[in-house]
Amino acid sequence: MNERFALPRRDPSFLGRTALVDEVLPGYLDQADDGLPVVLNGRAGIGKTMMSSELAHRQLSRYAEVSWIDATTAGPVLLAELIAACLTTVREGTGSRLLVLDGVSADPDDVVRHLPRDETKVLITSRADTGIWDRAAARVVEVPVLPREESVRLLRRRVHGLSEADAMRLAGALDDLPLAMDNTASWLTSGMTPGQVLEQLESSASKILSGYRWSDFPRSLAGRLAKATNALAAGTVEDRRMLHLLHALAVLGPDPFPTRALRGDRWEVPDSDAHYLLTFWDLHSRLGVLRDRGLMIVQTGAAKLDRISGAVIRDLLVAQPKDEAVAFALAEQLVAAAVPGRAAPEGAWGDWSLVAPSVLALDPANVHTGPGRKALLDAYGYLVDSGKYKETIDGLSDLRTAWAEHFAQHRADDLVAMSALARAHFGRGHYEDAERLNLQVYWEWERTLGPSDLRTLDASAYCALDLGAKGQHPDACRLAETAWLEQCRRFGEESRPAMRTGSYLARLQTPQDPDHAYRLGRHIHRLQSSHLGSRHQHTLDTAHHLALCLVALNEIGKALPLLKETLKHRQENLPPGHPDTLWTAAHYYLLSGELNRPVPRSAVRATHDGLRRVFDRDHHVVRRLTAMTKD
Repeated sequence: MNERFALPRRDPSFLGRTALVDEVLPGYLDQADDGLPVVLNGRAGIGKTMMSSELAHRQLSRYAEVSWIDATTAGPVLLAELIAACLTTVREGTGSRLLVLDGVSADPDDVVRHLPRDETKVLITSRADTGIWDRAAARVVEVPVLPREESVRLLRRRVHGLSEADAMRLAGALDDLPLAMDNTASWLTSGMTPGQVLEQLESSASKILSGYRWSDFPRSLAGRLAKATNALAAGTVEDRRMLHLLHALAVLGPDPFPTRALRGDRWEVPDSDAHYLLTFWDLHSRLGVLRDRGLMIVQTGAAKLDRISGAVIRDLLVAQPKDEAVAFALAEQLVAAAVPGRAAPEGAWGDWSLVAPSVLALDPANVHTGPGRKALLDAYGYLVDSGKYKETIDGLSDLRTAWAEHFAQHRADDLVAMSALARAHFGRGHYEDAERLNLQVYWEWERTLGPSDLRTLDASAYCALDLGAKGQHPDACRLAETAWLEQCRRFGEESRPAMRTGSYLARLQTPQDPDHAYRLGRHIHRLQSSHLGSRHQHTLDTAHHLALCLVALNEIGKALPLLKETLKHRQENLPPGHPDTLWTAAHYYLLSGELNRPVPRSAVRATHDGLRRVFDRDHHVVRRLTAMTKD
């Protein structure tokens, strides 16, 4: 046999997938019609090459000749020449033969027309989407990831002394991909600890997934992805633009990018040489080709790279500054076109739950346009409304650091960021931090826009809440009432800002004048129910505080059913564990306990634990729940 087409060295660490290698694939090969291949399909690193090599070695005795062609870098013309050259070397022999084409990325029709029409059995491995092979193959077998227990066995076999717990953590971080685990094992055997490997995976996945010797790179996961991206870089103008899209979606990963949310049908994209127009049809055409080449996962309404491949491609991109700049520019265009028209309209968040992960994946330092900055700020507004206060505080702190120079020219963006940051601090009980930020926002809006501007009045209402949280209720009520009356005068009492501030005012008046607070709260609640709906987030906020007014008026029998109904709507409309739901649940359980009503201990404990996660320190409501769980 010509050494050029010899089988690769057998991997002694191969394990698992016994049924596929010993029974399923040999059976499919036996049944395959002349000239029709059996195709092993799956993502990069999932073990297609290792499986086909192991199968070929195990089947050596069944075939007169077994040949192997590495097709990972072969285009259609070269692949046809390789197949022809291989067949020339084996045609002198007699008996059935097995031909393995590893890493085929060419169009199936361009491959199948060159396959022998005799008793030769052909096994192909390909990352391409299963759908494009269905019409040209006898069978398409999608390779699954290794079961976690087999991943652990593989790692522990390769790395002497590796604990089961460390192997479990590594297998999870590596998505149970055999090639990724093989690359990682090489580092572990060179002296790195599991903790160091996990840390390096976060900061430089391509280095870990290249193996510890440069000679390992061609057969590593990083090497295979580098080959695929280099082929696009060296191709046509259209190939280069597909690479730009691949890079942009890697930047926006690891969550799926919601193509269903895109608004508009064309975007101007700067590249390293000149601008070009990306149309809606271009986008989906390129996604389809990237999917067919096994570089992208495309579903109805969404596109993504798998987590490990995305991390490697992002890492490789850093070494290409021009491509990196284009990737961020295109990513910024896409998120700006995908964000909903409003930042988290309460009770109707629309596609924000789908879009926010992609927006927040952008590095703020690489966002350079007004629409891109607005998308990021709106995403943090959505996070606050979703009750993700800690994530908001951490993310906005990094954003403000990254944009420090930008804010000198665009101070309004910083004030929006500060307002969202203040709301997140308030939600976590950091009332001093919230007050400091809200006062600064209020003073600057008042100075630049005037005391009657909508943004100034909103900031004033938030300052009133800060004062109330500190127990300064008379000052808080005066400030909230002033803002509310001005909003009513300028925008009408049915406007959202006026209704929201009126609800805050009723809430702040409760400790001093619960009767007046209840009447105002009832009035605001009727307005909100009429104009926003009975299940709107703001309407439910008012209902919750109306119940607390009733408690202050000693009308506990009326307060309890109102809290129960509000809790039910919160649970139906808000994400699990939302702080607003937890607050309503806490007051409902505490009030039920005071009336000696049965309260499920597990629900009290879950509410207690949820609120403890929201706050950095104990809150008096949390302490009361703690006492309930111990009774």
